[in-house]
Amino acid sequence: MTSSDPRFSGRVTLPVEEGMDDELAAIIDRLGADAVRNSDGTWLPKIVSNLGTKVYSTRFCARGDEAWALDHLDEHVSLYLCSDRVPALEDGPLEIHIMRGFFAEQVRPDTDVDVKRWWQVRDRTTGEVVDDWTVSGEGADCVVAVPATAGHVYTVAFLAAQLWDTTQMYNYTTNHWENDPTRSKEHPFDVVHPATWNHVQESLSEWLDAHPEVDVVRFTTFFYHFTLYFNEQAKEKFVDWFGYSASVSVPLMEAFEAETGWQINPEDFIDAGYHNSSFRPPSQFFLAWIDFVNRFVTDRVRRLVEICHDKGREAMMFLGDNWIGTEPYGELFATTGLDAVVGSVGSSATCRMISDIPGVHYTEGRFLPYFFPDVFNDEGDPVGEANTSWVQ
Repeated sequence: MTSSDPRFSGRVTLPVEEGMDDELAAIIDRLGADAVRNSDGTWLPKIVSNLGTKVYSTRFCARGDEAWALDHLDEHVSLYLCSDRVPALEDGPLEIHIMRGFFAEQVRPDTDVDVKRWWQVRDRTTGEVVDDWTVSGEGADCVVAVPATAGHVYTVAFLAAQLWDTTQMYNYTTNHWENDPTRSKEHPFDVVHPATWNHVQESLSEWLDAHPEVDVVRFTTFFYHFTLYFNEQAKEKFVDWFGYSASVSVPLMEAFEAETGWQINPEDFIDAGYHNSSFRPPSQFFLAWIDFVNRFVTDRVRRLVEICHDKGREAMMFLGDNWIGTEPYGELFATTGLDAVVGSVGSSATCRMISDIPGVHYTEGRFLPYFFPDVFNDEGDPVGEANTSWVQ
């Protein structure tokens, strides 16, 4: 069957990129696709306006503009991390190399903040906070010296600047973009800062004017990534798809304290190293923080959607990457004005999670696997993986 039969056309979005012009028409006809889109790291071919389909284009709000990011490195996105637990073998000074076990290309300790206010040393044996400690060194060589008691175990909770967006890092390493001189390791930036927020709005408006072929802006996604950090081998060390530990910054925490009267304790985020995983009962602080971030993110998402609508475009959210703070099943989500949500379908649970989201006009599921070389190679089994995903 082909798209010439109306019973078998529509509701299919085809990922496309430059270099496949000759094949596109035939593939669209064979699949009955009614829309095309690019992916992270790829660009739409120039012929998209002639395909007779709806055109989606990815758009990033917290990365992808390296010129701006490098010129505003102090407006970075932050992440709360907890050092490895270090035992004291004797009484006296204990040196904790806080970056051991973390990937230095992804994060660095943020020593530009008031470390005595926003960092914390804790005796995990007694549960007590240690007040008398010092910091020396920078980056991967950052060391915290603690007056320790023999037999006790210590950790350091510290704010870290995110140097490399975690999703782009995965895409970069998986696709071997290190061999492409046109690629860069993208620094994320934070819209809590007025200059960055104004830039994000203005650049979106200018981009829409420059790309009249785009019908749907596919936000991938908004501002804060779920909790994900890597070890020294660039492998996942901790991941929580619902995590809020990367939605922090000094301005946002200070605004939270001013509004709620709550005095933030770094342990509120560290949670003994569990980072408030969704498998743990939420604290009253964590619930209040989610609510606060949800309201902050909703206000800014609403403005970006307004810009799209004013330019005659639809706005679609990808349920992934920087989706933290949107809370699609929360009371505020419908007020964003988003037209659609798309998400990756890895099982019936994720399919249901996407398809049941209220307050939007339509939802889409993206089938797996990705068109990445870790699957599409001589030893890979993309059809087998697709069948497994479909069965699930």
